[in-house]
Formats: sequence, structure tokens, C-alpha cells
Amino acid sequence: MDKKEYDEIEEQANRLQSEAGRRCNQQIKEVNKYHEGYIQGVEDLLITIRRGGVK
Repeated sequence: MDKKEYDEIEEQANRLQSEAGRRCNQQIKEVNKYHEGYIQGVEDLLITIRRGGVK
């Protein structure tokens, strides 16, 4: 393998790593939003119960 081939492989590997990192960060953001929404929904339910709104 010559230097040019190695450089091309290394460039592709760097792109793959970068894309994997980007996708990972995006999925983490989505999961965090879901978690925050779920927690807020539970808190809202508890507030409503405390006020006597659910019978």
C-alpha cells in the first residue's frame, strides 16, 4: 500500500468517525428531549392529583 492509498483510507475513516459522532450526539439530544418530556408529564400529573383534579 502506498502513501496515497493509505491517506485515502485514513480520510474515509475520519469521515466515518465524524459521522458516527454526529449521529450519536443527535440521538442523545432526542433521547434527552423524550426524557425531559416524560418527567414533565409525570410532574404535571402529580400536580393535578394534589389539586384534586383526578378522581
